[in-house]
Amino acid sequence: MFEALAILLQFLSGSVMYSHILAKMNNVDLRKVRGGNPGSSNLWRARGWKWGAIALGLDYFKGTFPLFLFIATGLLSNKYAISLAALAGVMGYAFSPMLRFRGGKAVATTFGAWSVLTKWEAPSILGGVFAFFSLLKRRTMAEEDAFRVFLGLVVLSIYVAYRTFQGQLYILLFYLGNFFVLSIKHWKDWRKFFSRSRRF
Repeated sequence: MFEALAILLQFLSGSVMYSHILAKMNNVDLRKVRGGNPGSSNLWRARGWKWGAIALGLDYFKGTFPLFLFIATGLLSNKYAISLAALAGVMGYAFSPMLRFRGGKAVATTFGAWSVLTKWEAPSILGGVFAFFSLLKRRTMAEEDAFRVFLGLVVLSIYVAYRTFQGQLYILLFYLGNFFVLSIKHWKDWRKFFSRSRRF
């Protein structure tokens, strides 16, 4: 019962589009910003770092809550159920009923979900790749940001393989689901990036 409840509540938590709500409060239509993604990065571009940082924090937080409470109180201990609940949060953001199932790209929520599953390990790997990419090129187009996500997932696969060989298959379960969801949300930009790269 608690397993199903955690999965449901995590999906509902993920589906709350904080960036969209904050943008409405500031009379900003995120659909008209850059690629139209209703996420914290576009709110950052439209209203500055303060509003963007608030939205980013909330998007990260919903990847951990309320799942963290279920784990901390001992109501949920099955690793596979925890992985499914974490994935439900990511899916809630990516396919939010609040926006007629047209949610955001779920990157910040992905960081939160990985934090629940691996504490600092997986988020540090992803964050390191993102930071390195940002140092190479500060101003990026949407397809370059999407490639950064792709590169992060590829590098993260080495860590996932290591944990899988240790018998922690629930990590692989989440990774595959996470990769699938992010692929759906970034596919068009990935195609643009690789098509452009082949021309050079």
